[in-house]
Amino acid sequence: MKLPSVRTFAPENWSEVDYFSTFCGGTHDFDSVTKRALSGVRNHYDKAQLLISVARKLAPNVSLDRTQLNTQGYTAGQNAREFSAVIEEVFTELYSVVDCTRKVIVATRKRCQGMPTGSTRKLFAWVTRSDTPGSFPPEIANAIRNANWYTELLYLRDELTHLDVGSCSVIGDGDKISYSHHGVSKAGKPLVINDILGHAHQLAAEIQSFVSAVFAYFNSELAPSEVDQLCGFFLGRAYMRRLPSQRPVTFDSGTCAANGWFDTTPGYRCPFADSCGAYRRVGKGLATQP
Repeated sequence: MKLPSVRTFAPENWSEVDYFSTFCGGTHDFDSVTKRALSGVRNHYDKAQLLISVARKLAPNVSLDRTQLNTQGYTAGQNAREFSAVIEEVFTELYSVVDCTRKVIVATRKRCQGMPTGSTRKLFAWVTRSDTPGSFPPEIANAIRNANWYTELLYLRDELTHLDVGSCSVIGDGDKISYSHHGVSKAGKPLVINDILGHAHQLAAEIQSFVSAVFAYFNSELAPSEVDQLCGFFLGRAYMRRLPSQRPVTFDSGTCAANGWFDTTPGYRCPFADSCGAYRRVGKGLATQP
């Protein structure tokens, strides 16, 4: 039976968060809470994107409620409720991205006098209402001040956490869906968001830009370091390389740490060896045993 091969090292797809997650250990000694928050930045964003994808698949079903109403004179609106439940979770997941980012900010700025440490809303308010001390990076302060989407997202997260799902309906004869919630008000009126899928997509893009700006600054502070990087699982074994933090990081970066054994073990040669710079760099038979 041929064993499956899985390539896990794909730096061409890395974000600023991925780079920081890989190399931050050479500069920071994070506790378990911060490490969990750091992984949460990526995981919550990925979940939000997954939910947007699910909502897009459910969107055509919303019009079925109107068809049922027109043909039978009533509708339970179940399709709209299912769509609403999914799209609302997009906003709560996106807020979790911001919340996890705040926890990493706090962990890296422990000596910043006066900085709120236990609340995302307090940190944003502290940054936006006054000048921050010199120990708080202006790059991060600017990212927070430019986050004009934050107040609405905070309000939505707070309200949707404790309320029933909202209502959705197809706009006219088009394919856009309007979202409303009578338990959530805006300017004294029930909240209405036209083209809720477009709104969610735009918000996700803005939060991605915010997170990228914050972690780009974090990465600028990192000391040079090296890590043991898993390249993938090939032929039933794990293959590693020693990876320096020098940018740009590509699939050719670093030094192979597995050829010391796979060059001398018939049938286990790395499938990428002939095209891998990390393998060429160390030279056949010169790598240290992993």
